[in-house]
Amino acid sequence: MTDREALAHYRAMVDATRERGLTPMVTLNHFTLPRWVADRGGWRDAETPARFERYCRLVVDALGPGVDWYCTINEPGVVAFGGYLGALGFPPGARDVGSWKRAIRGLVEAHRRAVGVVHGLRPGARVGATHSLQEWDVRDGGRALADYLRRMNEDVFLEACTADDFVGVQTYSRVRLSGPGFAGPLVRAAVSLPLVEAAFVPIATRVGQRMVDAAVARRGERTTQMGYEYRPEAVAATIRRVADLLPGKDIVVTEHGVATSNDADRVEFILRGLTAIHGLMDAGLPIRGYIHWSLLDNFEWALGYAMTFGLVGVDRVTQERTIRPSARLLGQIARTGNVPAWTPDGPAPAEAIAAAPADSVLAQLRKL
Repeated sequence: MTDREALAHYRAMVDATRERGLTPMVTLNHFTLPRWVADRGGWRDAETPARFERYCRLVVDALGPGVDWYCTINEPGVVAFGGYLGALGFPPGARDVGSWKRAIRGLVEAHRRAVGVVHGLRPGARVGATHSLQEWDVRDGGRALADYLRRMNEDVFLEACTADDFVGVQTYSRVRLSGPGFAGPLVRAAVSLPLVEAAFVPIATRVGQRMVDAAVARRGERTTQMGYEYRPEAVAATIRRVADLLPGKDIVVTEHGVATSNDADRVEFILRGLTAIHGLMDAGLPIRGYIHWSLLDNFEWALGYAMTFGLVGVDRVTQERTIRPSARLLGQIARTGNVPAWTPDGPAPAEAIAAAPADSVLAQLRKL
């Protein structure tokens, strides 16, 4: 398929989406880069932002007036941290602070250029980046490392969004960090000295991740297929933080979901998460939308098809789709604007909804 054929394909998808009464939201970059761009250094290369700007101009022009919502770059903090500090096994697999910081600068500039393209070509459209944000529970000597990681992975990108029309929030869980009292001064000293930072940070991030994983297992917390703490309400903490950093800026929850083989967990996740978000809306925070991740069981990058995030299950052999009760639930909420209360031992607990035949789900919900 040529570039022009691909653009025509996506234009047809936009048209088909609108014909079915849906609102398309287009993400201009989601993790991947062309091989030839990667060979030139990827996001580390000083020319990549200009190339990305030209690409965005071509795409926005080709998709035409059918797209009213654009996301520039998906989770730039994850792209930089995972690909250029080696924390998540993402390509290109760099493992040095210099590459990480150059990638951060490139991603920030590319985002700003993309916002300018959308505002110039489609002044009626809304544009913003989508950010991977964590709820942080920090204690004792973990504060200094948490502040550093949050600054480099979250804040530097949020601060680049002052010209955006909205901020996309993508939250799945909570991160807990703690350490001995002497750790804080040591971390602050290490990250303040460039030569020490260059040696310390790659090691500290990998050791820190192992410590977080071990702590979750040690505490016996309820976890998802991804190994995350099961924490639907984490999204409320990240929304509050965005509202504090960018007062008055519109917020859209562009990803919120759970990898699980038990749809009862997904039903509960939706109800608890939306209840927390609803409380923030009642408090006046400018939350303009919610998108659940994901509609279909998806390919989860380095982890393949093992993680099942979908409201709709997919048999990868037959491609058969199965609408899960959680999808019926979310559809009912979308149509009515009402979030049913959830209690683990109420008259229609999550297990009963998830186990019910699809055509009886709404009847179950009415009992809540």
